[in-house]
Amino acid sequence: MQPMLSNEQPFHLQARKARLNAGLSQMELAAKVGCRQSQISTFEAGISGKISRETLGRIAETLGIAAPAAETGAENAPGPATGAAGAVAAGQFGWSGANPGAFAPSGDLNAAMFPAAPALAYCPDCSCLSNMPYFMGGELRFLPLGLCGAGARCTVCGEVLERRCPHCKAPVRGRGGCCAACGGALMALPQGAVADVESWVRAQRAAVSAYLAAFTGAGPWAPPPAAPAAARFANGAAMPAAPGIWQFGVG
Repeated sequence: MQPMLSNEQPFHLQARKARLNAGLSQMELAAKVGCRQSQISTFEAGISGKISRETLGRIAETLGIAAPAAETGAENAPGPATGAAGAVAAGQFGWSGANPGAFAPSGDLNAAMFPAAPALAYCPDCSCLSNMPYFMGGELRFLPLGLCGAGARCTVCGEVLERRCPHCKAPVRGRGGCCAACGGALMALPQGAVADVESWVRAQRAAVSAYLAAFTGAGPWAPPPAAPAAARFANGAAMPAAPGIWQFGVG
């Protein structure tokens, strides 16, 4: 067990630091303490009331940290509440707790659909610059751009990488913001994490675009008029292979 950490930081920040030090992904920690990955994500964002005190205790025990006596949370629920002023409606943004149809494929359906492709790594942190936010049918999604590397941790932000769908646990084998097996969103912005989602998305897309331009050595990116197969940056440099990015722009 790891040594106890200081209580100088809020408990959720201590927990995230301890989880990263232990090399655990959010999904792995959720499996150990008996909750959903979306609850771990929300908890680490500093949003209270989505995890029970018992689960907080299991998190503390698993990570070797002390849970403050004042730390409270609601009983584990199927998903976050909706309709609160200033909060993001859970169903609107593909919230991880909203498992589409509770679909659990028999066998590895995702592997059957992409038999020759290895499981792809993605960073589960919505704010990481390796993920491009976009709206599809009024729902917020995040497209992994393939900039996070293929090791244990994200080369952009240091988060532990995931390789499985947070809903059905099938290996991720197709590029996109949703699982090819169950259709669930790979990432979801924690409810209430930002006051103005559309403004946050615009700012995040601009930041991702700037990072992508610096990463590739190309100039400011703009949606090219050419077909997707010939997608290029404004200066003529070929775009990285991330099917679908040209549909969304960065404005």
